[in-house]
Amino acid sequence: LWQSYDIPKSSGYKQLKWYNGGELQNRGWEFFISAVPVRRQNLSLNLNFNISQNINAFLKFPDNFNNEVDVNIGNGQYPRKANIGEPIGSFYGFRYLGVWPSDEDVVAYNTNGDVLMDVNGDPVILTYKGTYKFQGGDAIYEDINHDGRIDILDVVYLGDSNPDYLGGFGGILNWKSFRLSWQFHYRLGFQIVNEVALNTEGMLDKNNQSKAVLHRWRIVGQNEPGMLPRAYLNNPANNLGSDRYVEPGDFIRLVNLNMGYKLNREICRKLRLRSIDVAVSLRRMLTFTRYSGQDPEIPNIVDDPFWFGTDEARTPPPKSITLSIDVGF
Repeated sequence: LWQSYDIPKSSGYKQLKWYNGGELQNRGWEFFISAVPVRRQNLSLNLNFNISQNINAFLKFPDNFNNEVDVNIGNGQYPRKANIGEPIGSFYGFRYLGVWPSDEDVVAYNTNGDVLMDVNGDPVILTYKGTYKFQGGDAIYEDINHDGRIDILDVVYLGDSNPDYLGGFGGILNWKSFRLSWQFHYRLGFQIVNEVALNTEGMLDKNNQSKAVLHRWRIVGQNEPGMLPRAYLNNPANNLGSDRYVEPGDFIRLVNLNMGYKLNREICRKLRLRSIDVAVSLRRMLTFTRYSGQDPEIPNIVDDPFWFGTDEARTPPPKSITLSIDVGF
């Protein structure tokens, strides 16, 4: 379903509110197993594990279909488009290669890896859209077509926000009057565009920046691993949408841990009660991930064919601790 789909104005209308056209394929599988490896009079252990995979891809677009809804490539922008054979959730941008150490290093290269020469035999200086000449301290982007210009023709597929695998695992342990249960959730094999880093590491304006910018280019010839481009007010190309801000979002999260104790009948009888069950529940207390942002568990907006996963520092799911007392009369 394509929303606000443009049609020829000769029809008398500018666009359709919704258009059902093209083909999308979803293929997947799911596996679940549960076992009770320990079962005794006062001790039992129940374990569970599940894993699933879903693979989707565009198979066919409508005739005369415009697969690009946004081809802007300015700072902080990722082109939005859909391609045959690639899934919903794909994102596109430039390949980021680091920082130019000095002005003399800024040259274009041909397909053989040699310096690209102009008609006068001089090295071609790499430019952004043919207007801005890159300088020492500026970001390096891969010139995919080796024409000496960084533009929309150098945008490539960078990844997608669909997990290769997702699922969970957990268990329940009962020992006499004690009860312990736990459950983990995981997503593996997907990428996130960290827009928080994109907005706080660009150094293009006077807004607050993160402490990561302390490790930026400052002097001619500086060339260090992980160094950020220079601080330059309104630089037109130092913060383009690229894999500089694409991070693996893989995570394993402890979504629930519950510890309970059921008082024995003798104590309950003395208190003139039928039962007392005390429990402590901890939710989302631990998350194991390499992602540098606040929360890797981004929502999937699968009804938008041009969606891709971004982290805009929305409030992450809260951690919670709950104490409960269940009293039976």
